[in-house]
Amino acid sequence: MKTIIVLIFTGITQLAFHAGEAHAESTAVAGLEVTEAYIRTMPPGRTTTAGFLSISNAGEADCQLLNAESSISDRVEFHEHQHADGMMRMRPLPDGVIIPAGETVVFKPGGLHIMLFNITSELEAGEVTQLRFNTDHCGTVQFTTEVRSLLDKPMGGMHH
Repeated sequence: MKTIIVLIFTGITQLAFHAGEAHAESTAVAGLEVTEAYIRTMPPGRTTTAGFLSISNAGEADCQLLNAESSISDRVEFHEHQHADGMMRMRPLPDGVIIPAGETVVFKPGGLHIMLFNITSELEAGEVTQLRFNTDHCGTVQFTTEVRSLLDKPMGGMHH
């Protein structure tokens, strides 16, 4: 009987220890923090807009943003602008975006940004909405983003 009790106690102790390890590991890798997030209102007749933010990785491993989700858009993509042959072109990044350990990546007008497609309701400056990034092994990052007027800060003449 004592042997059974010792085995049960040992099993419970090991489960608790390993559960603590898993929690500590996920906390260490999931050190992603989004700041300064905003999306723009849309020009009349458009259903697409762009979003900008900074995302920092305080973890010890690189994190790859695989995709994004939003309640106001059925399709959210990572995009970047590239200068080629004297022209600026926007291209999607289907493999996502890597956030290196210990670094901050800035999504800004004329550079890396997110695109939100098929927005069915008009966006009003001052509103807030939620976005979510899904990662390879760093968990899910949900954050609030403010809607800012396209007229207040033009995107340098860039059109999406």
